[in-house]
Amino acid sequence: MTTLLMRMRAPMMSWGDHSRFTIRDTRREPTKSAVIGLLCAALGRPRWEPVDDLAALKMGVRVDREGIMLCDYHTVMDSIKSSGAKGDTVLSDRYYMADADYLVGLEGDRSILETLNAALLSPCWQLYFGRKSFIPSCPVQRGISELELVNALADFQNHPTRWQQLYLKKGTHQPKKELLRCILEVEDSLDTRRDVPLNWQKRLFGSRCVTTQYLEVV
Repeated sequence: MTTLLMRMRAPMMSWGDHSRFTIRDTRREPTKSAVIGLLCAALGRPRWEPVDDLAALKMGVRVDREGIMLCDYHTVMDSIKSSGAKGDTVLSDRYYMADADYLVGLEGDRSILETLNAALLSPCWQLYFGRKSFIPSCPVQRGISELELVNALADFQNHPTRWQQLYLKKGTHQPKKELLRCILEVEDSLDTRRDVPLNWQKRLFGSRCVTTQYLEVV
């Protein structure tokens, strides 16, 4: 199988999957709906077009840095009701992940993955992580691996930053292996996520099963 790899890193990200009204939640890792929405932006695919081909891809997430869950307290004055009339002041709690780093893999047909890989290199619309102000702090595109999903996630190594390179040259530190949390899409499990987009305009979502593993990564 073939796997498309993407790196999702930013100061702030939001991965809500059951937000309602004034409480806007976030999961601790990217949802499938968020990843597919990002790919639709890269492709320039509008909301009224189907996403069956993208939803059929098998997804996995490796958490390279867990991040911290924080909450913003929002006040919106002079809100507008659906009828067009002026509404009351709206208060809301909005959660997000701060300083997290994820490696996302999508396994499926190579031709589809090559199209997505090219779109990530030159996206049609702005890419963001959950909210339009949460933009990537490094390139999302990380290429295509010939390995199946779990092996591709375990095999990929992020390039060290400049200060890490200098640190390693001094001989004061040797690379070591660590266990990283990984959420993999599977056929059946007790852990279900309702984050598979079926219809963007009607906000209809289907369910998928996932399992959590810990991968040993250098």
